[in-house]
Amino acid sequence: MNIIFFLIDYYYLSLPLLITIILLIRSHANKGGKRISCQELIALANTDSILIVDLRSLDDFDKGHITGAINIPFNDLENSTYKLQNTKKSIVLVCEMGSQSGNAGELLNKEGFDDILILKGGVGEWRMGNLPLV
Repeated sequence: MNIIFFLIDYYYLSLPLLITIILLIRSHANKGGKRISCQELIALANTDSILIVDLRSLDDFDKGHITGAINIPFNDLENSTYKLQNTKKSIVLVCEMGSQSGNAGELLNKEGFDDILILKGGVGEWRMGNLPLV
């Protein structure tokens, strides 16, 4: 309760802090590419207009991955961008929980890739939706 009184009493300090927090959250949410849901991914996959890149380790990829996905582990992505150079499709980045995909998207943006999409919640969200893995 004291913190509320403090924020009210020192509004001239609280307001810039609040604005900074909001801007940080917004910038992190847009980091690396546009977030899409599992249903949006399915719809895009049905139009054959995307390339799904699974950023998990090879062991995790072999245990189950989204149909049509290729595996480029996050740690190898910087040295493997040549594998993506000739694609005319949108690139959908998928990791376990959706946290590494933003960093991978930033890396691909720096390499000149523009149309980057990120699966919200990653493969974990895909599993929770009872969607198939191969």
